Amino acid sequence: MNLKEKLRKFLIIAVSSIFILLFYKQAHLIVNPFHLQRTLASFVMHLIVCLPIVIVLFLLHKPKDLFHQLGLDGNFITGIVFALISTLPLFIAFPIIGELNNELTLDQLIRSTVIAAIFEEIIFRGFIFGQLFRYCKIGFGWSVLIPSVLFGSLHLYQGHDLISSLMAFGITFLGGLYFSWIYVKWNFNLWCPIGLHFFMNLSWQLFIVEGNSVAVGGIISNIFRILSIAIAVILTNIYLHKSR
Repeated sequence: MNLKEKLRKFLIIAVSSIFILLFYKQAHLIVNPFHLQRTLASFVMHLIVCLPIVIVLFLLHKPKDLFHQLGLDGNFITGIVFALISTLPLFIAFPIIGELNNELTLDQLIRSTVIAAIFEEIIFRGFIFGQLFRYCKIGFGWSVLIPSVLFGSLHLYQGHDLISSLMAFGITFLGGLYFSWIYVKWNFNLWCPIGLHFFMNLSWQLFIVEGNSVAVGGIISNIFRILSIAIAVILTNIYLHKSR
C-alpha cells in the first residue's frame, strides 16, 4: 500500500471516528423525545450510534464481511471463558474486602455491563482501532492511540475535580490499550475484550469496595485488577504459544 492510499484510508476512518464520537455524545437528543424506559433508551441510542459504523463498513468492504471486520465472528465461548477466568480474582476478592451492592437495580446492571461492554467495544475496538490497524495498516501504536484517547475522554465525567478527572482518563486510556492488545493477540476475536469489559464492570457494580465509585479505584481493589490483567496476559501467551 503506497503512502497516498494509506493516507486516504486513514482520513476516511479518522473523520468517521470523530463523527461517530460526536454522534455518540448527542444521540440521546434523538431518543429522549420518545420517553422510553431507561435501559431500552440506552439500547436504542447505541444502535443509532452504530448505524454510521455499518454504513462506513458497507462502503469499504463487502456486506458479508461486516461481522468479520468488527471481530464479531470470533468464537463467543472462547472469549467469554477467557474473560471469566481472567477476572476471577475480582469475584473472589471483592465479596471478602467489600460488600454486596443492595441498591443495584437490574436496569442499572444491564446498562453498565451488557450494553456498555458490547457497544463500547464495537465502537472503540472493533471499528476505530480495528479499522485503523487492519484496514489502514498504520501500526499498533498509532492505531491504538486514537481510540484510547477517545475512550478515556468519555470517562472524564467520573472525576469530581480536574485531578480525579485526569486520573479517570488515565485509567480508562490504559484500559483502551489493554483491550486493544487483547483484541489483536486473540486473532481479532472481539468477544475477548467484550467479555473482559463485561465481567470487570459486573464486579464493579455487584460489590461495594474502596474506590469503586470511580474508574480510578482504591489501592486494594487495584491490586486485584492488576492480578486479573496478569492472568489475562498469561492466558494470552499460552494461547499464542499453542497457536504457533
